[in-house]
Amino acid sequence: MKVTFTDGKEITVLENESLHDAFKRQEVYITASCGGKGTCGKCRVRIVNGDYKCRSYGKISQEDRNRDIVLACQTFAEGDLLVDIPVESRLSVGDKIAISRSKDLIELLKTYQATISPLITKTPLRLPPPTIDDNISDLERLRRELDTREIELRYSKDFVSRMPDDLRKFDWNVTLCYQDDSAEALFLEPAEAKGTRYGISVDIGTTTVVLYLIDMANGDVMDVASTYNSQMRYGDDVITRIVHATEGGGLNDLRKAVVTDINDLISPLTARHEIEPRHIESIVISGNTTMTHLFWGFNPAHIREAPYIPAVNYFPVWKASETGIRTGKNTPVYTVPCVASYVGGDIVSGVIATMMHRNPEISLFMDIGTNGEIVIGNNDWMMTVACSAGPCFEGSGIKYGMRATDGAIESIRIDPETYETEIKVIGETKPLGICGSGMIDAISEMFLAGILDQRGKFVRETASSRIREGEDGTEFVIYHNEKGDIVLTQVDIENIVRAKAAVYAGVSLLLKEVGFTLDMIEKVYIAGGFGNYLNVERAILIGMLPDIPKERFQFRGNTSIAGAYLCLLSKDMRREAEDVASRMTYIELSAKGGFMDEFMSAMFLPHTDMEQFPTVQTLLEKKRS
Repeated sequence: MKVTFTDGKEITVLENESLHDAFKRQEVYITASCGGKGTCGKCRVRIVNGDYKCRSYGKISQEDRNRDIVLACQTFAEGDLLVDIPVESRLSVGDKIAISRSKDLIELLKTYQATISPLITKTPLRLPPPTIDDNISDLERLRRELDTREIELRYSKDFVSRMPDDLRKFDWNVTLCYQDDSAEALFLEPAEAKGTRYGISVDIGTTTVVLYLIDMANGDVMDVASTYNSQMRYGDDVITRIVHATEGGGLNDLRKAVVTDINDLISPLTARHEIEPRHIESIVISGNTTMTHLFWGFNPAHIREAPYIPAVNYFPVWKASETGIRTGKNTPVYTVPCVASYVGGDIVSGVIATMMHRNPEISLFMDIGTNGEIVIGNNDWMMTVACSAGPCFEGSGIKYGMRATDGAIESIRIDPETYETEIKVIGETKPLGICGSGMIDAISEMFLAGILDQRGKFVRETASSRIREGEDGTEFVIYHNEKGDIVLTQVDIENIVRAKAAVYAGVSLLLKEVGFTLDMIEKVYIAGGFGNYLNVERAILIGMLPDIPKERFQFRGNTSIAGAYLCLLSKDMRREAEDVASRMTYIELSAKGGFMDEFMSAMFLPHTDMEQFPTVQTLLEKKRS
């Protein structure tokens, strides 16, 4: 069967294959934050012509059903189809923001005074051909030459099986490619072999997967791609995925899902730059502890069971052939080391990307994503905790939530008299949804305007047509649209308040653990996908960020991919990451009785203890007067 899109592109659909799966298989990217389970309602497409059947309409309204709007993940072709993908359903695999930071990353590498030293070391060798008198074996001949250079390696069966033909084909004038960390010979190539060497760094987030394609000669980020993590079809958070992997027997399903995502990102990038996948010579993976375990196919069961012990924190350098990533089969794969069960390589990456471990001032590092990880410390010591914030700030679980990409409402202002809204949209395009920074703005504005009370509940007495009853209960209309209004529902607001409460509770407990007060924090680094658009005052107003002067905050974007980039380019940085991981002291919040008290106190706007938010208290007092 064939699907033709209204822009003329054609793809095939297999029997019993959903449109969503067919799209993904053939690189047609659409938003599906639930991974195709039919729960998020975001993979909306319109069937212009043709026969189809729907397993479920999910959150599609009757009005939209009458217009043949369906969920791609729940729809199956029963013949050839003509399909229109609305702009709000399209998912961009590029990330223009990251490309512009390429020079910043190279400068960061220079600040560390780290040299470019990839995972693969290349050594030219000119071996004397064998003779009747010099008749040692090919492997001994190679070893003899390496002994003179004090290089000692291991040799796999695969390497030895290809070695005799390669030596003779290249006339004994070769370049030996080996992995220094694992001390293993990988392959031989002709001495005169030239061409650009490429590497990829990958951030495996709970919600998204981001990939950089890098020129290993000079460190340039050539291209970037990102997508939702398809593991979301098995659960939004790490705990539900661990349960699926262990009790549901789905470990291999989860591993395949993320590896497929990575391959789906690599394919268009290599095609666009006319690169053969085998020329990708190095890979670095950064992610939280559960994500890295699932990527490698390791049983994560003990991560969620006391005493919360992962299988691995420091990963050996293995090969791409052991992962399923479609590059050269001997391409080495380095994993940024983890700290503990719920603080992973993404946080180690964040620390080296901010250099907080090299500076004397007391700094706070906060990675706000599906999981909220927090580090406090300086060049002498570091302590860290993790709390589950949920995926709402990255768009999942919010009716009109989306990532911070073009079309996302990033900021909102509400007139306190008329309740009319003024919005700012990323890319200055027509709004398609709302991202994390927009959600925080909206809640803070609704709170200031009296639309929400301190519990985060709608004040029903508010006289405005923007507050109404919708399909999911009470909602506030942020933007009127002829194709469907963009709203925040009471359920959305509750999800966001829970997420911000978890983050702030983690900060509070960590400060108490080290005996510090907020005024002792000299710098706060914010990492996470929506950090570039976040308004500090608004985040403080709702009680997500600590109430300290704005100038102490710095936004660093996706520091996980930045750290992976550094580790990809330099052996010095890989050693730096390992040193950072070894120096962090992890506190398990589930073993701390005070966390739930801190969390419940933070479930208000901004908090039950207003003395922790003096600037907010002053603002509210001025408003009342």
